[in-house]
Order: sequence, then C-alpha cells, then structure tokens
Amino acid sequence: MAPTPTPSTASASVVPSDRATQELARNLVRARRERLSGTLVVVGDPGGTFYLANGAIVAVESPGAPTVETLLVRSGRIGKDEWAAAYRAGATVGRIGAELIDRTLVGAAELQLMCLMAALDGALSVGMGRMDECILEPGGAVHHLVAPQGIEADWLFQEASRRVKALTSLRVPLCPFRDRMTLTPTGASSAEGSTAGERRDILLHVNGRRSSRDIAFLLGRGLYAVTVELTRMLSDGLVEVVPSPAAIPLGEPAGAADRVSSTHAPHRLPGGSGLPRRQRGMSGIHDVLPLRPVTDCR
Repeated sequence: MAPTPTPSTASASVVPSDRATQELARNLVRARRERLSGTLVVVGDPGGTFYLANGAIVAVESPGAPTVETLLVRSGRIGKDEWAAAYRAGATVGRIGAELIDRTLVGAAELQLMCLMAALDGALSVGMGRMDECILEPGGAVHHLVAPQGIEADWLFQEASRRVKALTSLRVPLCPFRDRMTLTPTGASSAEGSTAGERRDILLHVNGRRSSRDIAFLLGRGLYAVTVELTRMLSDGLVEVVPSPAAIPLGEPAGAADRVSSTHAPHRLPGGSGLPRRQRGMSGIHDVLPLRPVTDCR
C-alpha cells in the first residue's frame, strides 16, 4: 500500500494520533515478519486490542464496537443458552469457534465473516478515537474466539480507513461514541408505525441517552452500519443530536453490557507505567495505510 502523506493544513492535535497509528502499523508489520503471537494493545479512547497468531490478525476488540459474541447473540442469531453451552465446552481449550460449528449454530464461512465484521468495526473504532500508545505483548494468551482463516492486516487497514473517510465526509457527520440521539416528532411517529425493519428497530432504541455505539451493542449490529443509518435519519429529520455541555466518558454501553455471559472477565488495558519506547524507522511502515481519526470524537 502506498503511504498516506500528512496534509500541510492538519492541526497539531492530529499529529500524535497519526504517530500512534504509524506505530500500530509498524508493530503489525513486525508481527507479520517475525510471525509473532500475542496482543497489540492500543491505549487511548476508546482504544482496543489486536490479537495475533503466527503474525496474522485473528481478532480485534474495542470498547467502541460490538464483539463477535454480541453480533451473534444480541441479534438473535444464536440463543443465549446455546452460546453459554458452547462457551462452557470450548473456553478451557480455546475452541469456542469449533464448538459453535460442531453444534451447527454457525457455519465455518459464516463464523469467518462474523469475526471479520467484528474486527473491522473494532479497527474502525480504534481509528476514529484517540490513540496514545501501542504496546506489543508477544506470547500472550490467544483470544477465545478467533477468525478461523485469520485476517489480512493490509486489507483491514485499507477498509477501516475507507470507512473512517466515508463517515467524516458525510454532510452531517456523527461521532458514534459521543453524540447522543433523540427522536423528533416525525421520528416518534415513524417508530410507532407498524412496519417492521432495520430503521424502525434503530428508532425504537433512540431515547436521548444512547449513541450509535450504544444502539449497535443493543441490536447486535455493526457500528459502521448503525452510524451510517443514524446519519441518514438525521438528514431525514427523524432524529437529532442531544446538546452535551461536556464529553461523556466511554464506558459500558447505555442500558446494556457487551458480554452476555458472565463466565469471563473483559480484557483490561495495561496501566500507563512501563510503556515501551517508540522505535522509529522500522521497515514496512510505508506499506500500511494510516487510519485518520475523527477530530471531534476525541
């Protein structure tokens, strides 16, 4: 991939995030070259974790985007009891994906697609937020539910960058983490209608306290898809942004938690001490396209 030049008009606040993005890219290139397994933690808001196996990306998780579990269970694709049984059977040996396939709850191709979708939304969430530091931890534990065929890092960066650009170029861009939406009178009438559909499902979850991210978690849908649809609804006069005098810290989704099962704890980001020193000039950085963060989402 060709390098992305830094615009001369970019504000100073963009530079640290771009440097962190380049550090992320360098570490992914190093992981691929050295066939490393472990985790690459992006500390920031919302931040996230890239899981690696033999140099390939096998999962990406961020507090800003639904996980594979959320996409499967909250969407109704898999029942809560079915998920819990598969998790109990496969968690100790790290084969939850195989359990889901063996129990015919999902097909192998479908599982790969769901893992890819969750990883893409996770990378999108990381790229749209603030990135402070990247921590490469080789040899760490493998994620409990990974993409069976792995995910190509170059493609992931390209597609996540394309989606960031698409969201920021919309006529009325929304920050999926900060902007809380409320219904207009027209939107309330549409939500009360009898016609079912994805748009009505989203409208029914708009209550003045939830962001695109919160609604994506609640519905078990992709962060990008929900944000785009809410942006269209904003243009159509169905919803409007709730004015907020101060930034709302990113925590658990409003009215819901990401994890359906309480049998495992969420991954915790390391503290700020003992961070590795940035290493400039590592080979391969110009082969990866940096993500461009959304300024008002920081």
